[in-house]
Amino acid sequence: MLEPAAPDPFPTPEHPRDALKTPLIARYFHHYITTIAPWYDLSDGALAFTTKLPETALDTPLPFAAIIAVAAVHTSQTTAPSAKPAAEFYHGHCVRLLTELTDDVGDGSSADGFVLSSVCLLRSYEILSEEVDPNRHLRGAYSLAAYRNPVTDHQASGFRAAGFWNYLREDITFSLFQRCPLKMDLEQVPPPTRHDTDQGYLNTVSLILGRVINACFAGPVTTEEWRLLLGMLRDWISHLPARFRPYLREDRGLSLALPSVWMLQDCHDCASEMRAFIDGSMEQNATKEDVLENLALEICGAAFTSNNPSVIINAFGPMAFCARFIRGEASRQEVVRRAMACKRTTG
Repeated sequence: MLEPAAPDPFPTPEHPRDALKTPLIARYFHHYITTIAPWYDLSDGALAFTTKLPETALDTPLPFAAIIAVAAVHTSQTTAPSAKPAAEFYHGHCVRLLTELTDDVGDGSSADGFVLSSVCLLRSYEILSEEVDPNRHLRGAYSLAAYRNPVTDHQASGFRAAGFWNYLREDITFSLFQRCPLKMDLEQVPPPTRHDTDQGYLNTVSLILGRVINACFAGPVTTEEWRLLLGMLRDWISHLPARFRPYLREDRGLSLALPSVWMLQDCHDCASEMRAFIDGSMEQNATKEDVLENLALEICGAAFTSNNPSVIINAFGPMAFCARFIRGEASRQEVVRRAMACKRTTG
């Protein structure tokens, strides 16, 4: 005689509003909204991951399960290891729900937005839960993001656009860690020429950076390619408002080992290293090593000065790539110390 199946340890995501009647699940949901969602809204003035995604999740199992999974795994890595079973339970449901998606997903339907956004959350789940980065969800989401035009989506659907820009930044981070091209071919995606918000400037330079990464890691870069890429970058910088400049910069502000770079907004921090590059603040007789070290110090200093998890998390890829150019032992140790300290809040 077959034993009756054991009851699920947590409410299933099939009916999110019912699941939220469980206080523990409600706390995870709130933890996502207050702590994790801002990581994804760094370049979205509409705060789609903080507002639109939780609203959709109230009646949609996939984003609900993704929200609870990433909130629980973050909790397990920062304050309560006992949250891990809940993280694994809801992640398992995410995998099942993703495999059950219909063929409509990926054709520009309204479902694309919350599916791609859910996958971005699952990407964070991967990073938080595994020592070795498998990159499964980011690779699996390629078909959802590869043919999105962020210029069009920016006008038509902020939700889809938010998913696209987050996917792009996560793809950039992985490529900088692995020193490989993006999974996306950005040649047919022109940089936006209209910027209604400061966050739009960050999205544009992210697109340019993605094209630079693809060019550099795909093989030798021709003079013509460099001219095109630098032209795009200079055009972006020429339209950058003055408020993107630091209101204070100290050469050795953080423990006298890293520069302090104080910016008005978090999204300005993520654009500041490009500004430093174009300004050419180094002396003309500076060596290549001096230039690389100066840029690395600027990137790390700007991220750590912000002391904001959203900025630091989005800067992990650039910092991991460029920190090797820092030659000063005190500065290297300061980067390591502050990166390790971030684990208390970022996981």
